This record gives sequence, C-alpha cells and structure tokens, in this order.
Amino acid sequence: MSDPVDKIYQDLFDHSMHLMKEHNLPVEAVAGSLMAIAMRLYRTSLSEEEFNKMKEVILDTEVEAFPKRSLH
Repeated sequence: MSDPVDKIYQDLFDHSMHLMKEHNLPVEAVAGSLMAIAMRLYRTSLSEEEFNKMKEVILDTEVEAFPKRSLH
C-alpha cells in the first residue's frame, strides 16, 4: 500500500471498526464523528466557493453500503 490516501483510508476504517466492535459504539456515532471531522477539515482548507462545491459533490455522490454483517 504505497498510496498515502489508501493508507489513511485503511487506518481510519480499521480504527472505526475497532470503535464499533471493541467499544460497542453505534455506527451512527462513528460515522457522524468522521463526517464532522471531514467537514471541519474541508472548511479550514478550502475557500468558501470550494467548500460549497465540495458539499455539492458530497451530496450528489452515490456510495455503496458496507455489508451489514461487517459493521456489527
């Protein structure tokens, strides 16, 4: 895994799974926290126009769900 983005994703995914499985935290709490962190990072690093475009991209992007059994 030489791509830094892949490493970041995998590390955050692994930690999220740890929080849900080992600490029994709700999926919604973990997902909401990650989303809040992401939005603050975008808000800090992007201009107002770029931030608004990013919000549109987020809202308009279709995502595939994880298999339910992997999150519980």
